[in-house]
Amino acid sequence: MSKDPSRASPRTIQLCLDDMAYNGAAVGRYHGKAVFVPGGIPGEEVQVEIVEERRRYSLARLIRVLVPAPERIAPPCERFGLCGGCQWQHIAYDAQLRYKEKIVRDQLERIGGIPEPPVRPVIGMDDPWRYRNHMQFVVDEEGRLCLLAMGTNRPVPVGQCRLLCPELAEIAAELELEFPGLERVVVRAGRKTGERMIVLEATGHDLPELEMDRALSCVLLRPDGTGVALVGSSHYHEELGGRRLRVSAGSFFQVNTEQAEQLVRLVREYAGAEPAATDSEAGRAEGAVRRPVILDAYGGVGTFGLALAPAAEHVYIVEANPDATADARANAAGVANVTVIEATVEEALSDLDEAIDIAVLDPPRAGVAPRALNALVAKHPARIVYVSCDPGSLARDVRALVTHGYRLEVVQPVDLFPHTHHVETVSLIVSDAGR
Repeated sequence: MSKDPSRASPRTIQLCLDDMAYNGAAVGRYHGKAVFVPGGIPGEEVQVEIVEERRRYSLARLIRVLVPAPERIAPPCERFGLCGGCQWQHIAYDAQLRYKEKIVRDQLERIGGIPEPPVRPVIGMDDPWRYRNHMQFVVDEEGRLCLLAMGTNRPVPVGQCRLLCPELAEIAAELELEFPGLERVVVRAGRKTGERMIVLEATGHDLPELEMDRALSCVLLRPDGTGVALVGSSHYHEELGGRRLRVSAGSFFQVNTEQAEQLVRLVREYAGAEPAATDSEAGRAEGAVRRPVILDAYGGVGTFGLALAPAAEHVYIVEANPDATADARANAAGVANVTVIEATVEEALSDLDEAIDIAVLDPPRAGVAPRALNALVAKHPARIVYVSCDPGSLARDVRALVTHGYRLEVVQPVDLFPHTHHVETVSLIVSDAGR
């Protein structure tokens, strides 16, 4: 019986890399078996060490670049390769955007079953540094803020992180925290308001003593999810899509304010619900324009739903997180045509008698739960605007929607996470049957 050549191969091999994988690693082949190499770039010849063998593929550690790709650059951060916060600082930025577009295309073709998917070039940033308004850290034994080394639970002190926005960088560099039960530290900022917040996540219920010489809020998140404001407020504010939004310590908000503006713009465009089009005097006089009923599912603090409200008959913002729901209600105060529902998407849709014209989906990385997707298509919205942070789950959900009579019209990737392999997309999915 012949041996599997991949298992009989030496642990150190020479490899030609020819593709970029969904997880951000470059890919080569050895005896017909895929080998994933973090830190590599397609077009390179490299020496690698096989660190893990799987039945269908191998994982490898980059030892030496023998023939570099033209896109390879010197990473500006001295901790790159040690810290797991970003994976692509060694790749020129224009090439990062090309690889992200290809990853989205590949996922839609392979998982979504969409031949020649309508993917546009990625919208990048003029300055792809110091963009993060939100970052989570662990704390080492000396009380320093750390990120985890790539693929491990080993803390690496961050120092001057080049991705963290200026409003938070100075705090992260100076902050030292040490008290029993402290597990994580989150720093958050409103880029347009200047408001800053530190969130402490601890296993115990003891309140630490703090000394602050800067204007910021500090919140302790207890194990049950309740937050206690130790200094200042339990929320901060950001401005997005022309609105001032309240964001609590436990609420989700996009980490890149500049690129989040692109998301709002695209959601408005793809929803086809622009106030200028629906509010014309002629349209109102003739009664020709019917304002749509809009569902904002996984609505968070209400960012997209409130941006669409001026063009809608009614907007239903559905969010299961209690903190985010409270924020959405505060943000929607005084907006008469917005209803905020605290529930899962499937629960809310089962109780909603009104027809839905347009649905906006912004699910977590895992995508839309099957029950929620089935409940949505039962409402037959004419348009679905899908905001995704994961091309794989997007492709899976698009495939399901196609079986229900929908068509993928356009996919616009947006680079919310420069120097990482992550990519955000906004997709327009339309019903072939219409309404």
